[in-house]
This record gives sequence, structure tokens and C-alpha cells, in this order.
Amino acid sequence: MIADWKQEIAIAWLVKQAMMDLDKENIFPYHMPELAASEENISNAERMLGHELDSRFKEFLHHANGWQAFWHAADLFGTADLIGGRRKETGQFLLKMIPDGVLCNSGIRRNDLLPISATKLDKDLFVITRPSSRYPGTVIWFAGEEVERYASFDEYFLAMVNFSRKDVEWLRRRKSAI
Repeated sequence: MIADWKQEIAIAWLVKQAMMDLDKENIFPYHMPELAASEENISNAERMLGHELDSRFKEFLHHANGWQAFWHAADLFGTADLIGGRRKETGQFLLKMIPDGVLCNSGIRRNDLLPISATKLDKDLFVITRPSSRYPGTVIWFAGEEVERYASFDEYFLAMVNFSRKDVEWLRRRKSAI
């Protein structure tokens, strides 16, 4: 479990900066995380959703109210994105596009899933299971099929930062090959 979100968000941003420094072709987009969500933002989102947010995701939101292009072009949603707007629409569209058979194989019902990160450039969708699901707080990565499952929001966040570290290494190798 992440004990210090400020530190982990700062580390994630440092990894993004290393990518940006190496990415001379602008392969990936780069943005800083949003400012912290207020308690009012979080309460409003929970009221509109009709349930409490996962405690670990909520803890992240208390420190960063979303992050555009958090991993590649996938935006990590803030409170406003959970309840409306373009990002929510993208997440809902990608969620509808997951075949019923894939969800059945995953043991998850579509209405148990809340999109928390999505991209318009590809099929990548990250969802968190709602409190009423069999596996509350689990983050699942879909890209047409289930790609990966994370036991918690913290595990998901750290995994995406690790994927970004691998991107740094890939960019270093690419730079040295040129």
C-alpha cells in the first residue's frame, strides 16, 4: 500500500520527465498531474455515482485530481471525468465495446465496472470495480480482452510507473541506436 502519495506522484513525474528528455520525436504526450481534488469534488462525484469511491483511488484523488496522459495517451480520470465529459464518454464507449464473453471469462459484470482511465487513440481501458462487486477495488486493464488485473489502485499506479520506466529504457536504447 502506498503510504506517501506525494512521494509516489513525484516519482511518477520524474519518470515522465526522463521520458520527455529522451523522447526527441515526441512519441508520447506529457502532462503534469492535476491539483488535488477537494473534499467537495470527491463527495460530489460519489453522490453522482451513487456509491463511495474506492478508498485507495480516493486517497490518490486527494493528491492529484486526475492526470492527462498518465500512461502513454491514457488519461487517469479526476472527479469531474468520473461523472461527465469527454473522458467519461470515452471510458463508457470502450466499456460497451468489451465483448460479453470477455467479461464472462473475467468473472465481472459490466455494471460492476467504473472506468478510471482511457485513451481515444487505442482500446486501452482501465476500470475499477465498484464497492458492490465481488472484488471491490480491483483495477482491470482491458484492450479488447483482459490484459492485466491489479488487486488495488495502488498496485495499478505503481505498475504503470514501472511500465513508464521501461519506456525510459526503450527510449535510451533507441537514442543510442541512432
